[in-house]
Amino acid sequence: MRVCLIAPIPPFRGGVSKYAYSLAKELEKRHELLLLSYKRQYPKLLFGKKSQTDPVINQEHIINEFKHLSFDIDSASIVSWSKTSKKIAVFSPDIVVLPWFVVYWTPMYLYFIRSLKKQGIKVVIICINVFEHEDNFIKRFLAKLVLRSVDSLIVHSDQEKDEILKFHPKATVIKHLLPLFEYCPHVTTRSDHKLNLLFFGCVRPYKGLDTLLNAIGILNDRDVALKIAGDFWYDKNSYLKLIKDLDIAAKVEIIDQYIPNNELSFYFSWADLVVLPYKKTKTSGIIATAYAFGKPVLATNVGGFYEVVEDEYTGKIVTADDPKAFADGIVWFINHRKTNFAGNIQKFTSNKMSWDSLVRLLEEFASA
Repeated sequence: MRVCLIAPIPPFRGGVSKYAYSLAKELEKRHELLLLSYKRQYPKLLFGKKSQTDPVINQEHIINEFKHLSFDIDSASIVSWSKTSKKIAVFSPDIVVLPWFVVYWTPMYLYFIRSLKKQGIKVVIICINVFEHEDNFIKRFLAKLVLRSVDSLIVHSDQEKDEILKFHPKATVIKHLLPLFEYCPHVTTRSDHKLNLLFFGCVRPYKGLDTLLNAIGILNDRDVALKIAGDFWYDKNSYLKLIKDLDIAAKVEIIDQYIPNNELSFYFSWADLVVLPYKKTKTSGIIATAYAFGKPVLATNVGGFYEVVEDEYTGKIVTADDPKAFADGIVWFINHRKTNFAGNIQKFTSNKMSWDSLVRLLEEFASA
C-alpha cells in the first residue's frame, strides 16, 4: 500500500509531533510511505516567543529513518500547498492521512482535501482533538467545516466519536485508544519513601493545576513530593502565590520549561504516580507516555479518561475540580504502593494501545 502522511514530526515540539513520528515509523515498516512535514508550522505571531522545535533533536537523523521524507510545507503559503498537492499526485497514494488538532489548519486542510478528492485519492483524518481544549463558536464552526469534508475519521474516545456523528452522521468514525509512545526507562535509585507525583506538560488553565496544589495542601502532613515539569502558558504568579498560601513550597518543585524528548525518561522514571487533575479534556498523550514507563495514573473523570484508565488497576479516576477527591486519590495510591501497576498496564495496553492496530485501521479504510 502507498500511504501519504502530512504531519509535523520532530524536531518540531509537542505531543502531536511525537504521535505522528511514531505512526510514521510503523507505516514505514509496512508500506511505501510519503512523509510530508513542515519548514514552517506556525507563523511566529501565533506561537509567540516559544521555540517551535526541540534543539536536541538531530533532523538529519530523522531524515535518514525514512525513504520519502521532506520538510517543505509552509502552512501560511498557498504556493507551498499547491506544490505539496502536486507532489502527492506524483506519488499516487492509496490513502492520505491528516492529523487534526487545531483550527489554524483549516484553510490548508480544506485546500488539500479538495485537491485530493479531485484526484480520486482517499483521505482519512485522525482526530487528536475534535474540538480544541479552549474552543469557542468560531473554532467549533471551523472544525466542523473540515471534518465534514471527509467521510473517514479515527478518534481516540467514545465522546469524540459521538461529537462527530452529531454533526456528520453519515461519516465512518472508528475509535482507537491513543497508542503508547516508546521510551527507554531511566534507572533511578530511591533513597526515600515519598510518593513522587509528576504533573507533566505545558501548564494551561483547563489542566487543573490549582486543583492539584490544593490537594497537596490537604495532604501537608503526608510524605509526598510533586514535580511540575512543563512551561507555563499563562499566569505563573497565581500558582506561585497559591503554593505560598498553602505553605507547600517544600513539597513542590517547578521546572518551568519545555522538556525535550531526551529528558522525559528522567521525570517519568522518578515518578511513582502521574497526575492529571484536568477540569476538561477529551484525551491526553500524557497517559500514553506514563503507561510507556509502566507508571499508574491518577486522573479526573473528564473526556475519555475513563476509557483508558482502568480504575484501581492501571490507575484511579476521581471527580474533576475537587481537591478533596484528588487528595483522597493520592492517599489511595499511598495505601496501595505494592500493587503491580506496571504488570497491569502491560496487560491492558498490549492489545488496545498499539501503533500496529492503528495502522491496521488505516489499511481497512484504504481497502474499503
